[in-house]
Amino acid sequence: MFQVHENEKQLHILYRETPVLADITISVRLNDLSELPLELQSVVTLEPSASTKGAVEQVLTYSDAGSIATATLNIRSELSAVHVSMYAEVKNEHLFGKQRYLAGENGIMIRIGRTVPVDGVMAIYQHKDWWTRPSFERDLTKLPERTQSMLLQSGNLYYHLLPVTSGHVRSDLRGTPEGLQVVLSTYRDGFDRYDAYAFVLAAGTDPFELTRSTVRSALSRLDVPAYHREDKEYPETLDYLGWCSWDAFYHKVNADGLREKLGELQDMGLPVKWVMIDDGWSDVKNLRLNAFEADTEKFPFGLEPVVAELKQRFGVRWVGVWHTIMGYWAGIEHSSQLAADFKQYLFETYNHRIIPSPSAADAFGFWNAWHSFLKKKGIDFVKVDGQSSVFNFMRYYRSVGESARAAHTALEASVGLHFNRTMINCMGMGAENIWNRQMTAVSRNSDDFVPQEERSFQEHALQNAYNSLYHGQFFWGDWDMFWTINPDGRQNAVLRAVSGGPVYISDPVGRTDPEQVWPLVFRDGKIVRGEQPGMPTADCLTIDPTVERAPLKVWNHSNGSGLIAAFHVNKDSSSVSGSVRPSDVPKLQGERFVVYDYFNKTVFTLGREESHPFELADNGVALFVIVPADAFFTPVGLLNKYIPSAAVLNHWTSGPRHYVRLREGGVFGFLSERQPQTVTVNGSLAELVVFDPASRLYTVDCSSEIGEVFVEFIYQS
Repeated sequence: MFQVHENEKQLHILYRETPVLADITISVRLNDLSELPLELQSVVTLEPSASTKGAVEQVLTYSDAGSIATATLNIRSELSAVHVSMYAEVKNEHLFGKQRYLAGENGIMIRIGRTVPVDGVMAIYQHKDWWTRPSFERDLTKLPERTQSMLLQSGNLYYHLLPVTSGHVRSDLRGTPEGLQVVLSTYRDGFDRYDAYAFVLAAGTDPFELTRSTVRSALSRLDVPAYHREDKEYPETLDYLGWCSWDAFYHKVNADGLREKLGELQDMGLPVKWVMIDDGWSDVKNLRLNAFEADTEKFPFGLEPVVAELKQRFGVRWVGVWHTIMGYWAGIEHSSQLAADFKQYLFETYNHRIIPSPSAADAFGFWNAWHSFLKKKGIDFVKVDGQSSVFNFMRYYRSVGESARAAHTALEASVGLHFNRTMINCMGMGAENIWNRQMTAVSRNSDDFVPQEERSFQEHALQNAYNSLYHGQFFWGDWDMFWTINPDGRQNAVLRAVSGGPVYISDPVGRTDPEQVWPLVFRDGKIVRGEQPGMPTADCLTIDPTVERAPLKVWNHSNGSGLIAAFHVNKDSSSVSGSVRPSDVPKLQGERFVVYDYFNKTVFTLGREESHPFELADNGVALFVIVPADAFFTPVGLLNKYIPSAAVLNHWTSGPRHYVRLREGGVFGFLSERQPQTVTVNGSLAELVVFDPASRLYTVDCSSEIGEVFVEFIYQS
């Protein structure tokens, strides 16, 4: 149980009698940048009621020596979490005189003098305005600015400190020479009061369940509806293989190029089912949107005929287009007919940028008009970029929370109306964006894939894996497009396999390797996808694999089996060593497990806590499929897929016969205590191959079968 104690005017938050956050003090910062330390005045413990459900609720009041500023902390201590909300206000004597306000940036500072002993840290911080990455710094005085989540390990316990964005206010963590701080900001001057859900602190032994429950609990306490990823619907479109124009054409995307590339993919037999026409298609002027229509030089007849051709000629089911949350990078062109026609839905900033209105109702008018236009042209979904720029465009007009909430409400309402909520959110990893998207389910999880940048895979994999622990509680992560012909082609393909999110390629004309794609997809184009966002294994969570001599391991689930992909991402090119064990995959059922080493094509059996060593060379990758072992018959799945078990629809035993139903044909692998006497595939005799006699791994090649495959194994009685 969490507890809150007061000692010598300082606050201490304890878990199981151990101080977790101690020597807590509060100060406010005024608009003249002066700082007022606040002193604790009283602590009142509220009487238990039906609504407290066993929790202890306390109200703490603070004021400064001159009674200029006051603050109230509302603290709810639960069995495994403590929630802290805050109201602060500055007083002004004369309404017609010069007014005091709380500073827009760091208007409230909650200082934490001491913490529980730190054995490991994995914090997610905003290193760019639109992207986040992990920090493993154990000295909390050096915690980066704009930290959005911190997982702290102490002994066998983990603590999750999660700042919350609510109402007008964004909360962040940061380190200072004096210690850890929670800072609250509206990023707009003029507020004489802050009213915010500041943070939640939770504890547990399972870091994955801990982060999940912390975020769920925080979302449930917000004043506006907000949903955990598990309560959102993954878009059908993104369950299939896609291709994106960006890395293929960049800004030179055009109708002829799309036809040529899709024709090439069709000739290769690759079942690309969606296409994203990325940046470069729009009619723009001075980096501003000039019209809803496509650029007439690149698309002489507009979007409609090429979209229809992609669908009718090349078998594409869905076509999406890219745009930014401001229309284009610098907004909307002043001299355009578009700006005149939709003036009532637009807003001009002091530096003469025209953008969608900061009023959700008005901005919806703009998005509804554009998305309605696109829908009529055959467009099925959108990728919306530059989302964290809302903060930069609007910081002098609205609070950070208000502006983000309005922008996302308007955008999501239109996307829901026209595109069934199918949107890839992008460049939007600011906390204000993450906490204010209510409906959409997919969001970019890292900085861009950059095919021309040597050794860029290391940072790309690092960001995606570690961001996912926090960001993956809100969204299925889009781990970005990739090139199949690239020095990191196989590593990128395996990373997408365990991502749990979309799989799409972006090779230019003349450069696609189908062999890198087929392990990721079924014949109908549906991707072989993990069941949740991929995350680092527990033994990797608080170490930096780019520095420490250990592989990055990412886990996922599929159809009752576990997956672990391991990557060499160390800055040093010498080999790294690690181990794999079934318990690396949380909540995997069973005590004995068959482990299939995908690239070495070997099998071994492990108990839950038993480990198997492996080594990775520079840029190396390994993939382990972990299947609960049956005493007699254990299906591994289609060995030609990175996630073999996803192809097994069901299997059962009846007397001396065992039956397996597969989603499609391929090389089916299984372990059997005895060798079957006869095997049939869809009623015809099939050859049984003893793949590995020592491990009793057998295979049946049913690659020639079309559609679902029924395999029968007959054993001698």
